[in-house]
Amino acid sequence: MHQCKALLIQCMDFRFMPGIREFLDQNNLTGDCDLVSVAGAIKSLVDPTAPAAEREFILKQINLSHALHETKQIILMNHLDCGGYGGSKAFATPEAEHERHQADLRQARDLIRQKYPELEVKLVLAKLGEQQHVAFETLD
Repeated sequence: MHQCKALLIQCMDFRFMPGIREFLDQNNLTGDCDLVSVAGAIKSLVDPTAPAAEREFILKQINLSHALHETKQIILMNHLDCGGYGGSKAFATPEAEHERHQADLRQARDLIRQKYPELEVKLVLAKLGEQQHVAFETLD
């Protein structure tokens, strides 16, 4: 059996890939982390209007990573201006967008902890800045 430290669930948005590679490097996860990329990422888990198949897909990936690779940590990563959420323009204010992502990440963490209480769940919110620099905010 192969083992890895973590599973990262992220949005598929290509603009964040260089920053995510850097994030993996800085957290000693390069080559030691399963990756799941899906549009909207965490929204698929928590949005009641999302098709059940989307939620089941994400949960299946968590189960497979945990069962096959003995993953001990799940990293849930959303980003601002996500097309899966309608982009920043779908929110009345930047604060409302930030709050929605925080709430969705926390709700997803609670859902995962119910099914896998032994796993550590980390929450990360990414923001694309000038010159494609990605800033990461760790949530509690």
